[in-house]
Amino acid sequence: FDSSCDAGSPKISGSSSYDPAAGTYTMTGSGVNMWSTNDQFQFLWKKWRGDFIVRARVEFVGAGVEPHRKIGWMARVSLDSNAPYVDAVEHGVGLTSLQFRLAPGSNSDEVVLPINDADIIQFERSGADFIFSAAHAGETFIRTNFTDAALPADVFLGLFICAHNPDVKERAIFHDIEIIRPARPDFVPYKDFLGSVLHILDIDSGKMETLLASARPFEAPNWTRDGSALIYNISGRSEDRGALVRYDLATKTGNHHQHRCLQKKQ
Repeated sequence: FDSSCDAGSPKISGSSSYDPAAGTYTMTGSGVNMWSTNDQFQFLWKKWRGDFIVRARVEFVGAGVEPHRKIGWMARVSLDSNAPYVDAVEHGVGLTSLQFRLAPGSNSDEVVLPINDADIIQFERSGADFIFSAAHAGETFIRTNFTDAALPADVFLGLFICAHNPDVKERAIFHDIEIIRPARPDFVPYKDFLGSVLHILDIDSGKMETLLASARPFEAPNWTRDGSALIYNISGRSEDRGALVRYDLATKTGNHHQHRCLQKKQ
């Protein structure tokens, strides 16, 4: 993220902080509401152009005061309180909805998803379409689509929290955050190549740890027998394509070119 701020000048200031050991963001925020013609909330954002897919595992902290306190993802034209936006929001009462305001100062509207108390929320932009997908951990996404949202290519994209009460400050934790730039429409698999990201997912807790991000593509990670390392192979078009890399989990380092795949000449 680029920065954080309180939008709409709430009476009580909010905050955003990152815990590198846990890989989580904790946000506090107040604000009258995020609805109608104006919004007040704490926003953790980055400037973004074009399509995106963003995902997080989310949780409110504590019982809360207002049933419609809000957390989620948002794409917003500006940091003004009345700016056009589209968001993917979870309410304290469990409601999940895709909210939007399409003109400065106009009334907000929403599309409600048929799922309550979702653990995982995913928000996607594909051209003029905005897609909200929500799920309970381990279950299939429930999704809705809002078409022809006339937001510009350049937006403020990020996480938010709103207390729905100007005299209250609420708290939430965001886990396993991913911000993904989709492949371009003319992308050809195995001809064009993207970089790669190496994750470990704990099945019991749902916690995801990002170990490595590289501009050079790699694939097919496998555990060593003792569980101390992962071995993956370099792909793409580089000269060391097919080389194996041993990634040590204790030191978080990779030993490149330790082995090389043998290719039979035809």
